[in-house]
Amino acid sequence: MLPTLTVIENVLLPVLLRGEKPDQKRALEILGRVGLPDKFDRLPETLSGGESQRAAVARAILLQPKILLADEPTGSLDSRNGREILTLLREVNRTFGLTIAMVTHSQVAARSADRTLRMTDGRLR
Repeated sequence: MLPTLTVIENVLLPVLLRGEKPDQKRALEILGRVGLPDKFDRLPETLSGGESQRAAVARAILLQPKILLADEPTGSLDSRNGREILTLLREVNRTFGLTIAMVTHSQVAARSADRTLRMTDGRLR
């Protein structure tokens, strides 16, 4: 999240960088679906860690990717916010049909996956 942009501006940034016309209505709808309907005009510094992660998920799914890569999505969060992000990722997977590839050291996060691959000493096990 860029600190000088509002949440909605951060969510729309990838669309603008593609040179496409931003669909603010859709961005607001997605912010609502990730639990941030009233935070669209806030700066990132005013958000909690969990809210920032939710905004990042909204930004990622706005472009309708086929795969979402999540690197330690719960790593900087307390346990409650971590559970909420895992629930949100599960909902995004089901609602949008989005494949999520997550890298984590968290056993809780790993147990939330449909399929788990483990890497030890550089080898998949």
